[in-house]
Amino acid sequence: MMRMSQKGDIINLLKSNGAMTQGALAETMYGDKNHGPNIYAALIALVNTGVVLRTGSNPSYYSLSGVEAVIPEKVSKSAKKEYRDVSVDVITNASIEEAEKLVQNTDNYGPENDLISRCLHKFPLNTDPDLVAMKVGLIDITNSTHLSQHKSKISMVELASVIAAIPDIDERIAVGDPEVVNEIARSNGNINLFSFASKYCCYHNRNLYGRDDYSILDTVLKEYLPRYFSDVTKNQIQKWQDSFQYKEYNDYITRKLDELGITVENRKRKFDHFVWYKNR
Repeated sequence: MMRMSQKGDIINLLKSNGAMTQGALAETMYGDKNHGPNIYAALIALVNTGVVLRTGSNPSYYSLSGVEAVIPEKVSKSAKKEYRDVSVDVITNASIEEAEKLVQNTDNYGPENDLISRCLHKFPLNTDPDLVAMKVGLIDITNSTHLSQHKSKISMVELASVIAAIPDIDERIAVGDPEVVNEIARSNGNINLFSFASKYCCYHNRNLYGRDDYSILDTVLKEYLPRYFSDVTKNQIQKWQDSFQYKEYNDYITRKLDELGITVENRKRKFDHFVWYKNR
């Protein structure tokens, strides 16, 4: 059932800011523009009842009924994307721990991480495709990996079966075997699920077994690692992904954390949170 407070949050934001897109509303409410689908039902309900007006398309802008919607001028698709200046982001044990506290205190991440932990402890094994499918769905939704967009290339049934068929998968994830990421990422041979696979293994390894063997790769890390470190490029990261070279990517993160003198517990997971929180 939809949270009633979502409608109130949307109305208050539109009252304060005027016309906003679904993505902008989601980012303001949840700290992540990828949570747009989370507010869709509430937004459309307000539109259907006439409280909110929708104007334009690709993207649509939403405003309160009776308030003139001022639609921002569209930015040219050819305009270069701007990135944060990361030169002031000092990466130390203290700064990583500070970012970790902020991440854990967000309205969505902390409770969702706890939910994932409870689920994994209740259903730790990855040998039953039905239980695997449940965990895949949970990690997909909470991490916005958008697996549903690739249903033409792999179904949930196929992916769950692929994961459940990996030999000794639970014992291997428990000790941080990097090759498991590649085996999940190759899936059925029609799609590369490198990012999702890194998250699936990381959550089991960290939340279930209390280890820190896996580094996550997602869009934010792919974009911003080259901005923090001059010895890696986006093309190199893409090559690791395309060639299913997870060990090389994971070893690179390990090496950089060693060079920086990062010694905090669960440093790989916390470094991922640091980069995400600073550049989300």
